[in-house]
Amino acid sequence: MPATIISGSDAEAVRVSVKRLELLDKFMQQVTDDGTHPASAIRVLRYGTEIFSGAYGVSAPGGPPLTADGIFELQSVTKSVTVTLLALLQEDGALDFCDRLSRYFPEFTGGKKDQIEIWQLLSHSSGMSDEAMSRYVDSVVCAQLGRGPDDKYSHEEYIQAILRAREALGLPKAEPGASREQTVQGTAQVLRLRAPLGSDPRTVFDYCSTGYRLLYSLIERLTGESPDSYAKRRLFEPLGMADTYFILPRDKWPRVVKRPDDCYNAKWLNSESTLSSASGAGGLKSTMYDMTLFGQMYLQEGTLGSRQLLSPATIRVLTANHNIGLPDCFYFGKRLGAAWGLGWHVRYGKKDDLGLLRSDRTFDHGGAGGARLFVDPDSGLVFSLYMVDREDAAPYSNHSRVANIIYSALR
Repeated sequence: MPATIISGSDAEAVRVSVKRLELLDKFMQQVTDDGTHPASAIRVLRYGTEIFSGAYGVSAPGGPPLTADGIFELQSVTKSVTVTLLALLQEDGALDFCDRLSRYFPEFTGGKKDQIEIWQLLSHSSGMSDEAMSRYVDSVVCAQLGRGPDDKYSHEEYIQAILRAREALGLPKAEPGASREQTVQGTAQVLRLRAPLGSDPRTVFDYCSTGYRLLYSLIERLTGESPDSYAKRRLFEPLGMADTYFILPRDKWPRVVKRPDDCYNAKWLNSESTLSSASGAGGLKSTMYDMTLFGQMYLQEGTLGSRQLLSPATIRVLTANHNIGLPDCFYFGKRLGAAWGLGWHVRYGKKDDLGLLRSDRTFDHGGAGGARLFVDPDSGLVFSLYMVDREDAAPYSNHSRVANIIYSALR
């Protein structure tokens, strides 16, 4: 599908170079034609005006060309939406980010767990560790199966072991109306809450998805409605995000971009269970168009059009660096600063996978497999990007190059 590029007086009004945007189109086409990214989509706004959009490659292996309304699984970009839903609840007085987690999950106690506050989960500084929790769950499964830590077991054996552990914990066999998979996931969450912390709270940055899954479940507890329903009513519909869901309706499944087998996590991301399951850490499905609406709301300090969804004070808090003083850390094989907002990756001097041209106030979030939502208040820039990654590629390969070309177009 040909890219849409702003031109003429419209380009002059928002101070962008058309020639540089044409180069962006050529680059996106090149990395599709050479097989680096089987499918990509991008939409770029400056000062609220679309300056570039394009869809490249195919919607599925052997399928038709990708179109602008293709739906992608956004993985961890979800976290920025989850924190927004929680921020709405905070502004309503239903919770406070400084509340102790144990106030809502009394089973989360012991050691220094009692010290952990909600905002620390959101900034990945709570001491909770996905790795430590997985090891603990594995130890419970091995004990139920009578296996050693190095012994292998099938997925069905894992399920049976988790269900036996549920019985040993004295939990009911299943929540009313819950599927077998949901019962297994719920039990695994209970076990994770019993796991020891990976570190003392507020001593290190440790990117942890489990905290977001936990807080996602809190939305239903506080509102009495499913997070999908709450998000639609309070966020998606007011912003005009017509194609954004945690659990994607079946009539929209044909628009989901399918990945070749040699691409990152293809089997899972192509599965029906992914489309019909929800997670506050990585379960969102959306389009590039919808996500730029969400990003523009943040750029405009909580408003879009005539609607104010969040206060400027909340936007400032969510996009500030809450990890000042924490040591540098390693992730994606690089030594990086620990700067992080609440639900957002913030730059604050980082030299990472988004180039050097963005401002220090930039905030964004990536999602495994190729997703990105990006906001730069200093440049009036918002873009949503999805570049399907091969399994053997570096995470977010070419995102930095795309960002550099976009910045080269700004005047």
